[in-house]
This record gives sequence, structure tokens and C-alpha cells, in this order.
Amino acid sequence: RRFTELKHYSDELQSVISHLLRVRARVADRLYGVYKVHGNYGRVFSEWSAIEKEMGDGLQSAGHHMDVYAASIDDILEEEEHYADQLKEYLFYAEALRAVCRKHELMQYDLEMAAQDLTSKKQQCEELATGTVRTFSLKGMTSKLFGQETPEQREAKIKILEEQIQEGEEQLKSKNLEGSEYLPCMYSPAQRFKEQKNHDLKEALISYAVMQISMCKKGIQVWTNAKECFSKM
Repeated sequence: RRFTELKHYSDELQSVISHLLRVRARVADRLYGVYKVHGNYGRVFSEWSAIEKEMGDGLQSAGHHMDVYAASIDDILEEEEHYADQLKEYLFYAEALRAVCRKHELMQYDLEMAAQDLTSKKQQCEELATGTVRTFSLKGMTSKLFGQETPEQREAKIKILEEQIQEGEEQLKSKNLEGSEYLPCMYSPAQRFKEQKNHDLKEALISYAVMQISMCKKGIQVWTNAKECFSKM
């Protein structure tokens, strides 16, 4: 049950972070376009200043502010990518959790197959020892059609089955032990990683929000400076 819950958790975490990264990429594309529009403003103001005498200095200064603002987008996107990389790390973390769960499922499957094989061999041994067949089988039909095996043949087969049963019991015991050791070995670290994830993602998202606030303040300052340039014309 715990590994099933862990698998669902990792699936949901991977889905949410993937969606968040896609949204962030779309926003970054739009933001890049907005900044490049400011670059166009800078170019237009600079060209305009060349044909104006009284307004030339103000237009030139405003154009400079726009150019500086447009050029800052590369550093902003580089900083954004740093926070995106922190989120991407947890995509790999979610995939690692899924791998842990898949391994547990395979171990459980092997355990069930070993138990089923052991039960089948015990039943075969019992049938040979008692001479009764409890379930339909091709072997049982063959015995009825062509006669029973000799006691020597039956004893030899029983001996082989007993050895196989002993090996199967050892194998089943080993797989049970392996599964019981795997559970605390992997589940406890997974729980600690979840707690660390909460701390890391909280810090990354807060830092991203602070960066966006700072970026917006710079945008306000650019237009405030441009307003002052226009006021002096």
C-alpha cells in the first residue's frame, strides 16, 4: 500500500512540475517579446532624436533607457533558468521514485511466482505419493490412458520434487527477506526526500517570485526615467 501511494505521489509530482515548467517557458517567451519591443522603442527614439533639435536630447535619453532595459532580458532569463533547473531536478527525483516502485513491483511479482511454483510442486509431490490427482492435467490423462508409472519411477520423481521443494522454500524465504529489507531501505529515504523537496521547492518558488517583483520594479523605473526625459523636452 505504501509503495502504491508513493507511485501515485511520484506520478502526480512529475505531472505537476512538467506542467509548471511548460507554463514558465510560455511566460518566458512572452516576456522576451515584451523586452524586445522596448528595444524597438529605443531604436525609434534614437532615430527620432536625430531629426529633432529641441526634443533630441530627451528622446535620445529615453531611447538609451529602453535599450538598457531590453538588453537586461538575457540576464533575467538566465536567472529564471536557474530556478527552472531546480524544478527539473525534481523531475528526475520523481522518476527515481517511480523506478523504486517498479523494482518493488517486480520483486513482489517474483515472490508471488516463487510461491505459486512451490505450491504447484508440493501438490505434484502429494499426488505422486498418494496416487490421487486433484486437478485436471495432461499428465493425469496420460497416466490413465497408458497406465501408471512404476513405483521406482514414482519414487525417483518424488525425490526430485522434494529437492525442488526444498530449493523453492529456500528461494521463497530469500525473496521474503529481500523484500522485507528493501521496504525500510528505500521507503525511509523516499520520505526524507519528500521533506527536502518541500523545503527546496518552497525556496525556489519564493526566490522566483522575488525575482519577478524586482524585474517589475526595474520596468517601472525605466518608464519613470523615460517620463522624466519626456517632461524635460
